[in-house]
Amino acid sequence: MKTEKLWINGMIRRNSDVNEILEEFAAQCGIRGKAAQHLRLLTEETLGMANQMLKHFDGEIWLESTASGFEIILEADVRENEEGKPAPGASPAGFMAKIAEMMNCSYMFESTEEMPEDLAEMLPDYMSYGSRRGADIPAWVGRWSLSAYRQNLLEQRKRKRSADLNLDELEKSIVAQLAQEVTIGIHGNRIRLVITKEI
Repeated sequence: MKTEKLWINGMIRRNSDVNEILEEFAAQCGIRGKAAQHLRLLTEETLGMANQMLKHFDGEIWLESTASGFEIILEADVRENEEGKPAPGASPAGFMAKIAEMMNCSYMFESTEEMPEDLAEMLPDYMSYGSRRGADIPAWVGRWSLSAYRQNLLEQRKRKRSADLNLDELEKSIVAQLAQEVTIGIHGNRIRLVITKEI
């Protein structure tokens, strides 16, 4: 099952009755109790991030059922002739703020099949630690993943204090704690965020 799509562009939503959409989706997919609460929390966090922090993009968010749970999917296009595109800078506070920053800076990789090593070395830790490179990782499937990011932080924690701080941040994030996986994919000037939840 797939829900109707919610429009996002930093200012508006196509359908303001999000609760009704979530209730119908949960009912049709048999999602109840704590799982339904998680569904609502993940969706609200994603919509909040998209509408408040995602710049330079117009896109849509929807939910799809899977064999083991559901996915929240955001697909968006860079607005043409947009000025003032950000460059990756100091680490923003909060896991979802980091997600938004990576998406805002995705234009840097839009024509790159694989992330060059020299570019990866220039990126902030929260971008490079989660990057997945190699011929077996198509950009559209997911150039960045939460699982890769978490694993790299765990490996770096003995050498870098910032790794511990970022792991603490993951512990405090609703999305990082509830989701089984988060991926960001890039295809041309289009980005795709997928949040996977098993129930």
